[in-house]
Amino acid sequence: MFKLFKAMLFVMCMGAGFNAYAATVLPESDLGQALNAMSSLQGFSCDFKQELTYAEGGKREYTGELAVSRPGKFRWHYTKPYEQLYISNGKGVLLYEPDLMQVQKLDDLGEVDPVVLQLLDGRIGLSDVEVLASEKRDDEMAWHVRIGQEGQRVDVWLGTKDKHLKWVESRDVLGNANRLYLLKVVPDAPKNDVFEFIAPEGVDVIGA
Repeated sequence: MFKLFKAMLFVMCMGAGFNAYAATVLPESDLGQALNAMSSLQGFSCDFKQELTYAEGGKREYTGELAVSRPGKFRWHYTKPYEQLYISNGKGVLLYEPDLMQVQKLDDLGEVDPVVLQLLDGRIGLSDVEVLASEKRDDEMAWHVRIGQEGQRVDVWLGTKDKHLKWVESRDVLGNANRLYLLKVVPDAPKNDVFEFIAPEGVDVIGA
């Protein structure tokens, strides 16, 4: 699952399918207002659904709960089809796997603190987003954008509806798609104790 988590957060180059153009984000656009709303939050919590769609056919689905607080705190909890928890209080990242009775301290916070997570916790502003293309899909907009600061820019697709960010999608060079839906968003910063973790009795702690 660590590879899955990194696959969502370490977004790769996107496929085609839009009417291409390059432009900065207009603040009054649906995307501009969605990103401004995201960056104005001190934190949020939501349910999520993650869909991996493979180019050769087939799909896998994961669900769970996500909590984010500025700066750099997150709790990424997969609940189905099996449980796994990535959690950071801003000083390090722990990976808890209940089935293995194991907690692993991840040495490099940068490896799980990429551009997409910066977007979700409000560190990406309009000046860090370049619109490459857009497309109306039913009742929502899909945007192909390049986000991040110099040297850390990546291409992603963002879905917006009614001035809110609804999903983030990446595709790898093989055409496999990884889409994260944000569901039932609560736009309030979670309490700090949400981002603290104490290993249950009998659980092995690796790398502490």
